[in-house]
Amino acid sequence: MTHKILLVDDDQNILFGYQRVLRKSLDIEVTQGGQEALTLLMSQGPYSVLVADMQMPGVSGLELLATAQTICPDTIRIMLTGNTDQKTASDAVNQGQVFRFLTKPCAPQDLELAIRAGIRQYELVCAERELLEGTLTGAIEVLAELLASVDPTAFSLGLTVRSRCGEVARSMKCRDTWATEVGALLAPIGRIALPREVLSATTFNPETQAILARVPELGASMIQSIPRMDGVAEIIRYQAKGFDGSGVPEEGLSGEGIPLGARILKAVNDYTVLETQRQSRKVALEELKRHAKAYDPAVILALDACFGSSAGRQPVRHLMPLRELGPGAILAGDLHTGTGQLVLGQGLRLGKGHLELLRNLSGFLKLPDPISVFTSPPSE
Repeated sequence: MTHKILLVDDDQNILFGYQRVLRKSLDIEVTQGGQEALTLLMSQGPYSVLVADMQMPGVSGLELLATAQTICPDTIRIMLTGNTDQKTASDAVNQGQVFRFLTKPCAPQDLELAIRAGIRQYELVCAERELLEGTLTGAIEVLAELLASVDPTAFSLGLTVRSRCGEVARSMKCRDTWATEVGALLAPIGRIALPREVLSATTFNPETQAILARVPELGASMIQSIPRMDGVAEIIRYQAKGFDGSGVPEEGLSGEGIPLGARILKAVNDYTVLETQRQSRKVALEELKRHAKAYDPAVILALDACFGSSAGRQPVRHLMPLRELGPGAILAGDLHTGTGQLVLGQGLRLGKGHLELLRNLSGFLKLPDPISVFTSPPSE
């Protein structure tokens, strides 16, 4: 793995001096000024280590390191300065989250030792992130397959809602599109804690409605214990909360106080349900607009731009024998047993667990064979 180092100072002589000595052992780039450094971080990164002088005109070293923490959080940050007072050091640690604090004049060998320590720290940070992301991906897949088995109808709807939430979030330049998409996919996860009598109910009395109203909170409680899923849990918790403060939970959040991902999820979910019922995107959008207080106006505008005038393209279906189905195939319709019992819902992307379930069921239940599937995700 090649580690790129970026050294920033407003003194060209210092930059070239360090570069001349260190370039034999390190892949080091130099630039004058904080603004130029920000441009490089965004266009030429990732950099393993960023070394910045404290006192620079325009964008100061402290401002540079604080901004770098946001745009490239894995990059290890080192402060190089001639100012040795305690407040400078405190600001560098608290605002820039610096890894090392070096004072000028700094011998090249001392700078190299600090950079190499930064590289080791960068490797540790990346390894931890990859481990967490792998664990997180596995946990999400297990939960998704569990939801698909317990409530295939809700999961099938969630697949469409996830895709649409992602598109709306990207059009709104949402900071965390990933959390919005995962929140949409796992939004019904609280339903696995409900009695089967409630899940299969076709009429809803006040008691059943009260139980169903707890689904967002149940789901959020299940998700929030998973590392790095706090944002997803909040999206699930407020998925039914109206922009005007209506809905659950009953606490006083409203407007932009509700997480953006939850505002997107509510509008997209309601739109998708209405589209299925009315068989018209235009009618579904108009119904949302008639209840405008419940939805973020900015989300409705984005939803309209993404889907309001689009008829959508019809995907091509394929009939595949059950024995030939592999992971990644998507069901083109609800899959029922010969007696009409729903097994898996339309839109489900088949995983290894689903395929094992189907092959086990085929031994004693009559399942359709071949099965109608999409071999790639249906386009909106």
